[in-house]
Amino acid sequence: MRRKLAKAAVVMAGIAAVAGGTTVTAQAAEGAPIKMANFETCAAWGHDLQAKGVVKGYHCDNMNPEKQWYLTPVY
Repeated sequence: MRRKLAKAAVVMAGIAAVAGGTTVTAQAAEGAPIKMANFETCAAWGHDLQAKGVVKGYHCDNMNPEKQWYLTPVY
């Protein structure tokens, strides 16, 4: 049940970031990449999490040939 809730939080956080939400309230599961719309969204969300002290750092990676961006939090 705990994994399902964590997964739901990650999905909701990704939707909020893509929708242009200004604040991020959900935390991502440790080390789990979150799909983002583009690099700018990924960097903005990662910077926001780091500024709030939720994560120590983050990576924005283009992990596949479809050019999809993923945010990977570093705790």
